[in-house]
Amino acid sequence: MSESIIDYVKQELRTFSTHPFHDVDSLVLSQFSYIHLGNMVAPPCAGISVHSYTIAQLYRAECFDYYFSDQIDAQRNQELLCACAASPRFRDIRITCYLEDFDPVMEKQFCAMTFLLPDGRAYIAFRGTDCTLIGWKEDFNMAYLAPVPSQENALQYVRQIADLLDGRLLLGGHSKGGNLALYAALCSPPALQSRIDAIYSHDGPGFREQLFSSADYAPLQARIFKTVPQASLVGMLLEHTGHYKIIESENNGILQHNPYSWIIRDGHFIVHDTLTNTAEFLNRTLSDWLENLDHNKREEFIEALYSVINTPELSSFSVMTEQSPRERAEYAESILEQVSKNIRSMDSSTRQMLKKTVRMFMRTAVKNLPTPETHSFHIK
Repeated sequence: MSESIIDYVKQELRTFSTHPFHDVDSLVLSQFSYIHLGNMVAPPCAGISVHSYTIAQLYRAECFDYYFSDQIDAQRNQELLCACAASPRFRDIRITCYLEDFDPVMEKQFCAMTFLLPDGRAYIAFRGTDCTLIGWKEDFNMAYLAPVPSQENALQYVRQIADLLDGRLLLGGHSKGGNLALYAALCSPPALQSRIDAIYSHDGPGFREQLFSSADYAPLQARIFKTVPQASLVGMLLEHTGHYKIIESENNGILQHNPYSWIIRDGHFIVHDTLTNTAEFLNRTLSDWLENLDHNKREEFIEALYSVINTPELSSFSVMTEQSPRERAEYAESILEQVSKNIRSMDSSTRQMLKKTVRMFMRTAVKNLPTPETHSFHIK
């Protein structure tokens, strides 16, 4: 029987003592980290022993408006909280050290929380990209900037938790959260790395080339668990290692990035050997295109692109989840009109740079199109 992570939480009644923590549990907690808990759970500076709540204790209807505000998947996140609060596997997990840092000036969107597992270990979850435009801009910046502010926050957060706790650590996150988990682990000193049992990246992007070498990965390689759906685009961005597990999603295309679409059978992900042909084509094209843009050109293109889409209507994408199909169409039309105005208001050199960069992408795409004799792509 195929399940979503919500179904998994409802049906998996075994505790961690009889069925050890694994990558599906990591995805559950990674998705849980999208819930806003700042009005309940104190930050790391307040300590751990007193300022923690079990997941069951966090199930408070009077807090729901705050918990699930400004989210793309608010309804399913609420269902996930309900399922976890009732689950013998998840309900007694304690949450502590909630830290959220949103800074438009620094182009930073960061959130982390720590789950205290019944086996004495701590799972540090980093929230992925939220529905704010600033969150997406920070993702774009990864193509030319290292570290981005959230990566620095992630490393600092892991060090704080390591100082507050004596036990073993697990790190993880979905989307950008997976990137932050891996960045913090790779940049931690050897003594801290030795305490990390696993790092989980759920469709998280990689790193700008040459930021980390194979020698940096070597001490942690066996403890890194990356999962990407078959049509992964986000998780394959800046991916250079070739070490990841391809799993099945019920959605198509970019919508496979949504963790609620990932299919679980008998308590585990369904594994595939290859990405889809389209994903292979797009990922190869994006990689080749980025390699042909030097640092300055990447920055120039991203800043120009952001100035085009930086409109008040797009400050948060969550509004679209509350609209009817007709309202969404009208909303999209207003955004396109504003984007067109932004392009027309650009100076001539910036417009030309955008056009030139887009043309370069199209030439790269044509070059990477499979020949008629090519039936499929394969992972090397």
